[in-house]
Amino acid sequence: MSETIESTRDVIPRYVPSQIICKMVLVPVTSVVFHPNGSDDSPLIKGIPCIEVRTERGSRWFGCDHAYINSELRMVVVGHDSRDEVRNSWKKCKVR
Repeated sequence: MSETIESTRDVIPRYVPSQIICKMVLVPVTSVVFHPNGSDDSPLIKGIPCIEVRTERGSRWFGCDHAYINSELRMVVVGHDSRDEVRNSWKKCKVR
């Protein structure tokens, strides 16, 4: 008997944090890059938009539905699996 796990999408806009754990250490984020569908740079599944969160110690990659820079000049990411504990801890964006 095979079981299927229903994945629900969390579409609450969230800010990319200013610090992130990379290689077991909490380090400051130096930049964030959005890679659209089909980007050759992405180590994730092709056809999935993603963000690359860069630090001094390396990069972390997260899939998303879309991302944008808001009027506060902060990167906002929308869409992730609601079971993702890391992304659920990111601060929710104030939508006006």
